[in-house]
Amino acid sequence: MNKKLFALYLIVASACAMHSTAQAAGPTLATEQMAKIILSMEKQPSKDAKITLEDIAKDSSSTGNERQLANSMLHLEQKVRPEDKATLMKIWLSPSAAETERSLAKALLRFDEKSDDRVKAALTEFNLSKAK
Repeated sequence: MNKKLFALYLIVASACAMHSTAQAAGPTLATEQMAKIILSMEKQPSKDAKITLEDIAKDSSSTGNERQLANSMLHLEQKVRPEDKATLMKIWLSPSAAETERSLAKALLRFDEKSDDRVKAALTEFNLSKAK
């Protein structure tokens, strides 16, 4: 009987842990900065944006997904490089990624020379009035 109770406890505990992981509190400073860069970017990040992205990519307080997103943005030229698409798809489809990270990955996959309405629509997790 104790084994069944313990198994039930493990199932409930893991479900709660997965739920809290997938539900992020909101955008982090890094994700807000990247959203602003995407919205103002044409063809590739500016020099100032590249400095910010390099900082995010090297910052130990950034999540692994944030570092991967920043690296993908650093290499962006009109579109995402083919070798970055798999990484972005993994983040976009990951239930453990924060919603803001998934939104950024989706926006980058849709990016084509500039931020159009499809890119802006992917960034609904962010306050676009602050990001402009």
